[in-house]
Amino acid sequence: MAGSGASRRLVLLEVVRRGVQLGLFVLFSAGLWGLAATPLLLPILIPSSTPGRVVGNAFSVMEHMLSEGLAPLLPLAAFIIICSLFGRALCGWACPFGLVQDILRHAKRRPFEVAAHTHRSAVKLKYYVLGACLLVSGTLAISLAAGVGEDYKKALGYFALGPFTVLSPAETLFSLLPGLLVELVEQKPDPRAFMSNLPWFFWARLLVMVSVLVLVAYVPRGWCRYLCPVGALSAVFSRFSLLGLRINTVRCDRCGACVRTCPMMVRLLEQSPEKISDPECIYCLRCVAACPHGAIRPRFP
Repeated sequence: MAGSGASRRLVLLEVVRRGVQLGLFVLFSAGLWGLAATPLLLPILIPSSTPGRVVGNAFSVMEHMLSEGLAPLLPLAAFIIICSLFGRALCGWACPFGLVQDILRHAKRRPFEVAAHTHRSAVKLKYYVLGACLLVSGTLAISLAAGVGEDYKKALGYFALGPFTVLSPAETLFSLLPGLLVELVEQKPDPRAFMSNLPWFFWARLLVMVSVLVLVAYVPRGWCRYLCPVGALSAVFSRFSLLGLRINTVRCDRCGACVRTCPMMVRLLEQSPEKISDPECIYCLRCVAACPHGAIRPRFP
């Protein structure tokens, strides 16, 4: 009976979470229906070139400011404030590309299980991606501020405006491909000539997007776990999050249901039960719903 109750709670939670994710995606794109844009920056993958968006992608704005030699204080503040308050909850409830991943996890009936030691090593990849992006953008900003960066910027080519933004699978899925579709519909060019004139970088972006979509179809939230630099930067500040999880040790029998259902493979039972603020946790609350004894609850602060 406890198992069936947990299953019902999980189904209900996922229905609610999909509704919130979809509702926020519509809200974030509400400029298409006349809603004015706001100066709000969020640490999620809001495609920066999507028409109609009313909020900004903090990471893309950070890269753009660095490409102009400006100090990215406002986007950095967005990461610090939001992640220090709510951890990576926006990754689990508001990120449009998170919604895509959550839908694609149903593409395979039994997702691929990543071994614990492989997971511990692979988690570090997104920090390397973050470091590479900040290295390129940071050195460009410093050289521009010193007045010697124009040649460097020209040499970077596509990557000058943001090494992550130009390759982001979310940008390709939500901005680049819809834009090409609109162009095809409105201008009606010859399809063969149109495709042959596309630059090599388009195919590189398409390859990255398809590879990521295949990954997340096999590995739940594989992009968030292992590759997303936005999640990596969020995780840095999420370590100090006021939002966390608490395990009632009296009720908990350490059955492991919470660990098995976690899409981010957070080892809840290996942490202090009073306040868990794991940097990899996206607060999707699947662990709360899956616990047969109701031993896990959100805690704030």
